Amino acid sequence: MLRIFALSAFVSIIGISTVSGYIYFSFLQQNLLQREMVISTEFIQSVSLINNPEAYFDGSTSVEDKRAIEEFFDHVIGIPDVFRATVFDANYKIIWSNDDELVGKTFVDNDELELAYRGISIFNKGEAGEHEKLEHDFLPQDVDEFVESYIPVWGQDHQRVIGVVELYKSPAALFETLRRGRELVALVSLLGGLILFGLLYWVVRTAHQLIESQRSRIRQASRRGVELNEQSLRRIGSELHDGPVQSIGFALLKLDSIVDDRDESASASEPDTDLVAKIRDALNHALQEVRSLSSGLVIPELKDQSAKQAIVKVIDRHEKRTGTTVKRDLDRLPEALDNSTKICLYRLVQEGLNNAYRHGKGVDQYVGIEVHNSRLTLTLSDAGPGMDAKDSNKINDPEHLGIRGMRERVESLGGDFHITSNHRNIGVKLTAALPIYD
Repeated sequence: MLRIFALSAFVSIIGISTVSGYIYFSFLQQNLLQREMVISTEFIQSVSLINNPEAYFDGSTSVEDKRAIEEFFDHVIGIPDVFRATVFDANYKIIWSNDDELVGKTFVDNDELELAYRGISIFNKGEAGEHEKLEHDFLPQDVDEFVESYIPVWGQDHQRVIGVVELYKSPAALFETLRRGRELVALVSLLGGLILFGLLYWVVRTAHQLIESQRSRIRQASRRGVELNEQSLRRIGSELHDGPVQSIGFALLKLDSIVDDRDESASASEPDTDLVAKIRDALNHALQEVRSLSSGLVIPELKDQSAKQAIVKVIDRHEKRTGTTVKRDLDRLPEALDNSTKICLYRLVQEGLNNAYRHGKGVDQYVGIEVHNSRLTLTLSDAGPGMDAKDSNKINDPEHLGIRGMRERVESLGGDFHITSNHRNIGVKLTAALPIYD
């Protein structure tokens, strides 16, 4: 589970860092390019105000206006990093360019040019070979990347756009700065993502170890609880055997002695004999019940026996007591099991076989054990009457202590407990899956 989290967290964090770095670099690039365009726009507008080429843009051919526009052109082409400059008049016609092939041409379907005529400065970063526009075919062969700007030229009153200047710049210093910025953003994003992943993984791994430690303590506490519970049951069984059983046995001996003495006496009356017989029967029945109860509470010393030996003993006793046969498949049962697991298996087999005989008439009783992926599965089944819907609802009834005790034993050790009956309500199958700890 921790490995899956680590992989998903690594992919997510690296992905988020990459996207964040891309967004940040795009923002940085956009602002740097916009700053470059603002400087060019302010420069061109100031030159326009000084040289006043408005008359030439409007169609004047006077010498003075022509000289003014030439000075304007000289200043435009003198802008640093500009390798091509084009000037459009108010009719979308190129009236000047440092590329003579473009003079007199008109390029239509140009959205950026349309926006520039509305007074909006536009800039785009491009690469040679994209050929998004017809005028890109006229770019020099040695240009790899460029910044294309459309800058409106306002009249003296700043009320109307008299023309548009299109600049193609290749600012090497700016592009180098952007390349270094891209590398720096990528490096910082990657390192930041790795550091964040490391911290997050450390926190989750620490929490996972703490949870596993607590689970281990809970399992150990559950196993100790099972053993303490079994010790308590053993002590109660011993107390029953050494206390009430002895007292009842002593009373029976005394009754037998009284009966023998009374038989020899002629004064013994028939009612007294009947009374003594009833007392004897009651005490014999009580003695048998207490002996059964005490023998059921006390488990043989499992520490000196393997789990297989203990379960075989339970099955043999059941067969001898009930006169029935139990099929068994215990070859895959591990030899080494902790005491709490052995106690749990012992009690499950004991109670399960008792139920199979009591409710299933002991027909086709079966006990089997399988082990797969550090998990032991115990199966007990019979071919008796089975369970109907009403009986199934009683399984979780608190008053049914046998089933409830079996379930709690299994779940206290971190296992799963199920009881099912087939679709024809023939037979019952009990399944208990228990983890095996080293």
